[in-house]
Amino acid sequence: MLNSLLMAFSLYSRIPVPAAQWNEKSMRYCICFLPAVGAVIGLAQAVLFSGLTRFAFGPVFRGALLCVCPVLLSGGIHVDGFLDTCDAIHSYGSREKRLEILKDPHVGAFAVVGGIVYFALSFAVWSEAQEREIPALCLVFLLSRAMSAFAAVVFPKAKKDGMLVEETNPAVKGTAAAMAAVTAAAGAAMLWLDPFPAAAGLVAALLTLGYYRHLAISAFGGTTGDLSGWFTQMCELTAAAAIVVTAVILRT
Repeated sequence: MLNSLLMAFSLYSRIPVPAAQWNEKSMRYCICFLPAVGAVIGLAQAVLFSGLTRFAFGPVFRGALLCVCPVLLSGGIHVDGFLDTCDAIHSYGSREKRLEILKDPHVGAFAVVGGIVYFALSFAVWSEAQEREIPALCLVFLLSRAMSAFAAVVFPKAKKDGMLVEETNPAVKGTAAAMAAVTAAAGAAMLWLDPFPAAAGLVAALLTLGYYRHLAISAFGGTTGDLSGWFTQMCELTAAAAIVVTAVILRT
């Protein structure tokens, strides 16, 4: 199990960990530890927010650092999938064409536009965030990855090969149930910390999951590693935005 944990951090982050032994037995549980990566990123966000607030940095500087910190810690693996998916979605081509675009290493115009819009919105969200919302916002990183792992195991796959298939084929039957339990636990913790904003965030995350399934099946014939990254980023953004917007409304 420890080896699977180290593999998860090696695959889904740039957080330094001891070298893992890559084998099928360790891969079997690797995706189960994806939420653990989110938990560490969320903890780093909380520490960063605390430090920036302690030294009285303004909301613009604070928001910018909080916006890029998760990307730096994850190594941009999910952002890469998000950008590829933006290009594929807006190609308006056939299913086969969209899948080809996902594999294309080149960056298209819609990826650039999608990235700019995404980070502008993320920056706005983190600039508005206040201390009360931070615990729930940090739990979103765990929540999004638990939901992403759940979807990776349960949703149909668009291809018979690829990174996502390699990770989920050895997955144990209880993985989906475990990820559902982690999702429920993260949601309960969020509601306990900040009930009304967290409820809005959970609704946004579930709606994003539903749209993700519809998009993956209708446009691509199933999910892929890139689509999984797209969902992770979108879930983080929509849930965080719902939490912050609700909190701001309640403060007025």
